[in-house]
Amino acid sequence: MGPPTSEAEPLRIVLLGRTGTGRSSSGNTILGRSAFLVDVSPCSVTAQCKKQSGIVGRRSISVIDTPGLFHTHLSSQEVMAEVGQCVGLSSPGPHAFLVTLQLGRFTHEEREAFEWIKARFGPGVMRFTMVLFTCGDQLKGKRIEEFLEGSQELSEFVGSCHGGYHVFDNSSQEETDECSQQVVQLLEKVDQIVAKNGGGCYGDEMLKEAEGAIREAHERILGEAGHVVESIQTEAEVTEGRLPRLEKKWEDEERRREEEEARKRAERLFWCELVTALGKGAAEGAGIMGKDKGNGKAVRKAKVVEKVAALAASPLSVRSAAKAVGGAVREGSKVLYKHRKTLLR
Repeated sequence: MGPPTSEAEPLRIVLLGRTGTGRSSSGNTILGRSAFLVDVSPCSVTAQCKKQSGIVGRRSISVIDTPGLFHTHLSSQEVMAEVGQCVGLSSPGPHAFLVTLQLGRFTHEEREAFEWIKARFGPGVMRFTMVLFTCGDQLKGKRIEEFLEGSQELSEFVGSCHGGYHVFDNSSQEETDECSQQVVQLLEKVDQIVAKNGGGCYGDEMLKEAEGAIREAHERILGEAGHVVESIQTEAEVTEGRLPRLEKKWEDEERRREEEEARKRAERLFWCELVTALGKGAAEGAGIMGKDKGNGKAVRKAKVVEKVAALAASPLSVRSAAKAVGGAVREGSKVLYKHRKTLLR
């Protein structure tokens, strides 16, 4: 299990994970003592990175606990800034990141937590990452491999962690000078991570590179947002300039529509009056109806019906026809003169 003496370089481990997944309890299990505060609470307990060291299995171990992702009191920006301090606390850098995950359903929050870790530390962090399943007692004799087979997405994430996975049971934690078997196996897997990385660790340069990528993405997003805002403002100004012209256009269209309707009503009235006048004039010219000398209105003569019948029965003379046509023209002319404005539009 690695170098047998405490004089060797300390093994530096960082605990990451969502709030309530057992990071602090796992740190206590590794060190074999109550090094980190653990409390049953609906709120996040760890608000700052904290480093604790000890001799485990005759070797020096440093464990850094971090604030939980999706912290109940800290904003995402505050958590991101504070978690980044773990690299400085484990200078020159951590040998391994243990991402704690409770056995159970692989939820949307867990997926976001893993994406957050890759975004914060860069994709290279996966070379130093191991998934640490907590609450191992919940397996109840079931193999962890069987549990992983139940979620393809979880299996794919675990597969992307070069350090693989390990299971912890923090329920029977006791302070002891002796290293428990589950801790021994964990440290062996951490040593394998160190060996795969050529004895190196996640360094400050890798963190700066990840932070630079975050800043670049942030600036790009702000730039795109600025272009969107500028476009909206420009469109608003253009729209504001167009509005009076649009209102005038709508008013003109409404006025033309009203004038067209008025013209059609006047035309209908003209044709009704013209037909009536032609019939009236023709009747007067034929002597069927006479004119009232006082007000010019057509009045009925005595025995109009008999006259119409007599006229219909007798041959129409040229003189009678001329009188009928003349009467129609006379009355029609009056209607044409009355509606001359309508006709001249």
